[in-house]
Amino acid sequence: MDLDFHVHKIDALTPKAAKIALRMLDGDPRIPTEWIMALRPALVGRSVDSEGFRSTDWMTMAAIERPTMRRFAERFENKEQRHARLWVLSLRKASQQVHRRGPESA
Repeated sequence: MDLDFHVHKIDALTPKAAKIALRMLDGDPRIPTEWIMALRPALVGRSVDSEGFRSTDWMTMAAIERPTMRRFAERFENKEQRHARLWVLSLRKASQQVHRRGPESA
């Protein structure tokens, strides 16, 4: 799975999901900086029409780092929150795979 896959998936995110994903992406040390720089403009463009964050959005963003909290938060996630969380987790997984194989496979 390469970065192009994730770039194309941004179009499938709603503006709110893109805004949540952007917030999670900005603070994620597991994702290479060059990937963040490549993905950020598309996420910003997609999230322009989004409303502000609600408390459950913040819960989703906090829960991505805490598996025990995630099991609780997943029960209350809406479709947008779930899509954002899964997009970021997929990006992390792709980053780990590239890291294991080496940067030349990106």
